[in-house]
Amino acid sequence: MLIDTTLQAHAFEFVRYNRLPETTPEDLAAAVLEWQEGFLAHQDGVVQHAFLGNLRGEFGDILLMRDSDALARLEEPYQASDYSKRILSLIDTNSIRFSFGAILKDGISAVRDFTCVEFGSFALPADSAATADTVRAASDRIEATYLAESENTREHFTGQMDDRTYCEIVFGRTLAATRRTCLGYVGNADCQPLLDLFDPETVDLDFWTVLA
Repeated sequence: MLIDTTLQAHAFEFVRYNRLPETTPEDLAAAVLEWQEGFLAHQDGVVQHAFLGNLRGEFGDILLMRDSDALARLEEPYQASDYSKRILSLIDTNSIRFSFGAILKDGISAVRDFTCVEFGSFALPADSAATADTVRAASDRIEATYLAESENTREHFTGQMDDRTYCEIVFGRTLAATRRTCLGYVGNADCQPLLDLFDPETVDLDFWTVLA
């Protein structure tokens, strides 16, 4: 895991993908670790990166950046890096799914002492009058009440990916506790207002364990 404690993050990227059948998880993890050390550690604006895996055998990356400009500037050197090309040779590039956007919080520092990342995306209904401010207010309410009682939660924020699409990202101490906390949103008086903003048919939620 790569962190820079001198910066705060205002932008995020979450990427999901599958390995090729001939690629072992160990080889992929080793390649990502080399990429962290040989490439990402030398890029401007990187606050934190973690390589992740879920219980279905999929893999992913969570990247926190100083701002959206720093995130955009990563694309060209990423494509040119031999470290990146090594990773791309090990995964099914047709399976890659990108999610990125602005963090709806006043910046966050690098997160410590976590082993799980919850990533859930969702969209507002077409006729919704809700805005990013509406989503942030509902998220802030959860953090100030329900999550304030959680010994497991290390960081939490919502992100905006476009006018209608948002996500919630939680860094938790363990996968089991993070999952239980998430499931506890349903019917909770402080959490339900956020859930009520979104079309339930658009929800895409999973829990990921830190691998590197």
